[in-house]
Amino acid sequence: MALYKEIKQNDGVTTAYHRVLYVTQHVNDYTAIAVVSYTDEESRSNDIPSEGDNRPYRNAITYQMDYDENMTIKTAYDYLKTLPQFEGAEDV
Repeated sequence: MALYKEIKQNDGVTTAYHRVLYVTQHVNDYTAIAVVSYTDEESRSNDIPSEGDNRPYRNAITYQMDYDENMTIKTAYDYLKTLPQFEGAEDV
């Protein structure tokens, strides 16, 4: 699963394919959702660690929220769609 929405990153690159990299819980403190963004789905498919410097553009951002003991990958995507930068994003 991923989200599709064109978002201009701080460095000027427009990304459109966003996937949850991980969700981490800091019990009774906060939940963090790491999102990695690519220019498109093809770039995501070509993101192979062994390729070194030939990897496609990607940008990772971690979003922190209040602790949620019930957070799953699915609910992480639902949460992201409540944030202004992902408003109107489509599931892909």
